[in-house]
Amino acid sequence: MTTQIVTAGRKDVDEFFNLSDVFTAERLNHTPRLVFIATEDTVQIRLLDHAHELLSFPDDTPVMGQWRGTMRSDFFQFTVGQYRTSAEAALAPLKSATQVVKVVGPQGGVKRLSFEYVDERGIRVSKSVIGKAEIERLTLFFHAEGIPVAVELSR
Repeated sequence: MTTQIVTAGRKDVDEFFNLSDVFTAERLNHTPRLVFIATEDTVQIRLLDHAHELLSFPDDTPVMGQWRGTMRSDFFQFTVGQYRTSAEAALAPLKSATQVVKVVGPQGGVKRLSFEYVDERGIRVSKSVIGKAEIERLTLFFHAEGIPVAVELSR
């Protein structure tokens, strides 16, 4: 038996991926993503409050996401594959990163991650990131790309 999952929501996901904070926030308490996992006789719906968790599912996995608008909330339907493509495109400019420094406190806690890169328009950008999950995600990305990450003790 084949189970078909039909979701209803907006399909213009480029704006949702690029402009909403639902993929950059460390944790979404009020607007988690819904992932629909079909087996032979059931459909399991999982709530994910971290965007990076989506990447552990197959590309054809249906997802529903919510974006809190100014007047109302909109629901968007997409697949993990669509998100994966968007996430990879967003990280592509960071392959040019230099001067990557992870700043840690005296007890070893991570304070921030700073780096420079050339954006898609050819402009050199300096960026500093806070938030443990985002710092960990970017640190893993830089290591995978062979970009050195220096560790510096905060003052």
